[in-house]
Amino acid sequence: MRPTVGVGAHVSALWVPPTAGMAVRTLRTRRTRRAPPAMAAEPVVEEDTRPVHRVPAFIRIRDFAKLIKQPVDSLVKMVAPRSHKRFHMEFDGAKYEFKTIKQVVLPFELAREIAHKLNKRVQFDDVEPRFHGDALRPRKTRQQQQEDQMWMRRNPVIAVMGHVDHGKTTLMDTLRQSNIAQFEVEGITQKINVCAAVLGQTQASTSPLTATFLDTPGHFHFFRMRTNAAQVADLVLLIVAADEGVLLQTEESIGAIEDAGIPVIACVNKVDVATSEQCDAVEHDLRGYVALQTCPMVRISGRTGQHLDQLKDVIVQTIEASPALAQRLNACVAPDGPIEGVVLESVAVKGRGNVLRVLLKHGVVKKHDHFVAGMIHGVVRSVNNADGEEIAKGVPGTVVDVMYKRLSKYMDAPIEFGFFVLPAERAKQVMLQRELKIELEEKAVPTDEEMKELRELAETEDGEEQGERANARASNDGMNNAALKSERVPAGFVEETQGNTRPIVVKADGAGSLTSIQDTVDEMTGISTVRLGIGDITTTDIDVASNSRCAIFGFNVKMRRRETKLAKARGVRVVLRPTVHGLIDEITKFEQEPRD
Repeated sequence: MRPTVGVGAHVSALWVPPTAGMAVRTLRTRRTRRAPPAMAAEPVVEEDTRPVHRVPAFIRIRDFAKLIKQPVDSLVKMVAPRSHKRFHMEFDGAKYEFKTIKQVVLPFELAREIAHKLNKRVQFDDVEPRFHGDALRPRKTRQQQQEDQMWMRRNPVIAVMGHVDHGKTTLMDTLRQSNIAQFEVEGITQKINVCAAVLGQTQASTSPLTATFLDTPGHFHFFRMRTNAAQVADLVLLIVAADEGVLLQTEESIGAIEDAGIPVIACVNKVDVATSEQCDAVEHDLRGYVALQTCPMVRISGRTGQHLDQLKDVIVQTIEASPALAQRLNACVAPDGPIEGVVLESVAVKGRGNVLRVLLKHGVVKKHDHFVAGMIHGVVRSVNNADGEEIAKGVPGTVVDVMYKRLSKYMDAPIEFGFFVLPAERAKQVMLQRELKIELEEKAVPTDEEMKELRELAETEDGEEQGERANARASNDGMNNAALKSERVPAGFVEETQGNTRPIVVKADGAGSLTSIQDTVDEMTGISTVRLGIGDITTTDIDVASNSRCAIFGFNVKMRRRETKLAKARGVRVVLRPTVHGLIDEITKFEQEPRD
C-alpha cells in the first residue's frame, strides 16, 4: 500500500536530483550546440620605458659612452681592443687603427650593436641634408598665386654645350645683348658663364618664360665642367658650327647628354658663313647619334641673330612637350621651404673674398643665412646676380654669386656638391658628421689585396725607370745587363734624387679650372702635385715650393711684388699663363725637361 503524501511531498517527489549520468548527457548535448569558443585574451605587452638615445651616422666613442652613461674603457674593450700600442677596430669587412682613444670613431651600425649588448635603446639621427624633388608643392591656381605673391615658378636651366670656337658665347651675347666674347682671352671660354633671357609665352602661364643659360667651356680640358652642367640642367642646346661639323668635344658633349638623360636641341650655328649643303651634311651627321635621332634641329646664326626667335619657340615647345619637365617647371615653389642648390664654381675674388657660384633649385638665399657645401660651413655676406649686381635675395632657377665668411676649418672648393641653407646649429652638426667620416676613412688599414696592388705598382714604376736607366747606360757606357741588375733599387723604394715624378704647385682662379687642370696633370706620369689652391700666389705657396724643390704653375692668377722678390731670392720657378691650355703646355714642357 502506497503511503499518502501531501502536496509538498508530491512536489518534492517530482524533482529528481541530477545524477552523474545525467550530467554527462547534458554536457554531450551542449557540445553539439555550443557557440565558437571565445578568443583568448591578448597578452599584455609591457611598455619599454628605457630612454631612447639618438645617435648620428658617426660618433666618437667618448661621446657615445657619455651618451649611454657607460665607462669608455669598457666600450673600447668591446670594439677596439689595444694591441701593439694601437687600438684596432673592425667593421663591415674593413680594419681601422687608432693611436689614442680620442681618435676612435664609431659608425652608427657599430654603436647600435654595442647598445644592444648593453640593453640600451638607440635611434638613428639623420642630420645630413638631401635634395628634394623638383615639384615640392602642387601648382596653385592663378588666383591663389596672385593672392600669395611669395609663391613662384622655377626658371628652366639650359646648358649650352659644344666644341671650342663653335659660337656658344657669341650666341649668349646675342640673347642677353651683351659682349662677353670680346673680353675672353684668345676668344676661349674658360669658366661657366651665366645669362638670363626671355623666351616667350607658355600655355601654363600668362607671364613670359625666362630661362637661365649656362655657357660651358668647349676646350677639351674642361670635360668635367661640361659634364657637371649637363647634370644640373633641364635642357641642353648643342651648338655645332656648320663650317666645321662634329668634332671631338661635340662628341663628348653628346655623351654627357646621354648620361644625363635630358632633352636636347641641336643648333647648326654660323649659317651666315656656311652653305646649305654644309648645313645638310652637319644635320645628317648629328642624326647618326642615338641621343639626337629625334631631337629638334634649328639652323641659326649667333652673330647676326638669324632664326633666334625660332630657336626660342622651339625651346618653349620642347619644354611643353616633355611632361616630366613641364611638371617640374610649372610646380610652384615656396620660398619658405627647403633652400638648396648646386655649386657650379668656387673662386677667390679680389676685394670680395671667397665666392660660390650657385644654381638655386629651391628656396630663397639671402644675407646672413648659414649654409653647408661640401666641407664648407659659411655665412652669406652678400648675394650678387650673374651680372655682378648685388641683390637682396636669390630665387629658384637662377644662378647667384654667394660671398661668404668661412666658419669651418676646411678650405674645400665644393664643386659638384649640394648647397644647403640650414639653421646654424644643424649646420655645425652636418660639418661634424662629414669631418668624422673623413677621420674614420683616414684610419682605415689597407687590405692585403690593396697592399699587393701597391707593391706591384711600385715594382712596375721602379722597373720602368730602371729600364730607362739601363738603356741609357747600355748605349753610353756599353754596360751589360748583369752589371745593371746589381744596381737595382729595392722594390717600393724610390731615391729622392732619382724620383719617379716631378712635384709642382698649381694655383688657379677658380675651382672649376683648377679641377680641369688637375684632371689633365693626373694623366701625366712624370708630374705630381704637392699643393693645389685657388687665388693669387702667396708666400705659403713659395715656402712649399722651396721646401719641396718644385715649380709653381698658375692659371689666370697674379703674384704681388713681395712674392716675386721672395720667389727670386729662394730660386723658385713661377710660371703664370692666362689660358688653361697654355699652362698645360708649360707643365708638359717642364715634365720633358732633363733633370739635374
